[in-house]
Amino acid sequence: MRLLLFLFFSLVFTMMNGVQAQTSREIIIADGLSVIKLKENLYQHISDLEYQSNTVKCNGLIYINEGEAIICDTPTNDEYSALLLAWIKTVHPDITVKAIIVNHFHSDCLGGLKEFHKAGIKSYGHKLGPELMKLNGDTLDVPQNLFETELALKVGGTKVHNFYPGEAHTRDNIVTWIPSESTIFGGCMVKSIDATKGNLADANVQAWPTTIRSIKSKYPSAKIIIPGHGDPGGQELLEYTIRLFE
Repeated sequence: MRLLLFLFFSLVFTMMNGVQAQTSREIIIADGLSVIKLKENLYQHISDLEYQSNTVKCNGLIYINEGEAIICDTPTNDEYSALLLAWIKTVHPDITVKAIIVNHFHSDCLGGLKEFHKAGIKSYGHKLGPELMKLNGDTLDVPQNLFETELALKVGGTKVHNFYPGEAHTRDNIVTWIPSESTIFGGCMVKSIDATKGNLADANVQAWPTTIRSIKSKYPSAKIIIPGHGDPGGQELLEYTIRLFE
C-alpha cells in the first residue's frame, strides 16, 4: 500500500512539474522575438534591442480577456511588432487587440508603435512622453491618447489600471495594474533581482525609491511583477529596486 501511494504521489509530482515547465516555456516567434506564457491569459513578450554594442532583452506584456487584449510596450522595432501581432492573430484568431500602452518614451517601449497604429490599435501613454521625445529629437510615433495621473481601460469587461507613480527611470514612466491577474507591468523603473541601475540618462535617481514605495503601497496584493528587463518576480522586485537606489 505504501509503495502504491509513493508511486501515485510521485506521478502527480512529475505531472505538476511537467505542467509548470510547459507553461513557462519560451515560444520563439523569430530570431530576437519570443513570448512566455505566464498564466492562461497572460504572456510576457521579449524582444532584442541593440544598445551600446550589446544585445538587451526587453520585456512587454500581453493580457487577454473575453475576446479582447491589451499589450504593454511594443517590441523594440516595427518588424518585431508586426511579427508579434501576426502571432497573436494566428494563436488567438478571435482576439481583438484593443490597446497598446507605452510605459515610457524610450525606444524599448515604443520602437514598434508605427505597426500598431497601422493596424488601427489605439495607443496610450503619459502626457510628458511626446514632449520628452521631442526634446531628445526622436522621430518615432508617439502615443495618441495621453493621461496625467490615472487611466482605466476595459478589456473584455475587466478594468486595467494605468498609474503614474512619479519620476524614476524617466519623468514619464507609468505602471500597469491588472487586478484580475494580481499583475503589475513595471517597465524599466522596476529592476529584476541582481540587476544594475542601468540607463540613467533620463532618470531621477533621488526620487526613484519614493516612486517605487508608492507602487508598493498602492498595489500590496500584486503577486506577479514584470520588470522592463530580466525575469519577473513578486514584491521582492520592488524591495530590491528600493534598496538599489537608496
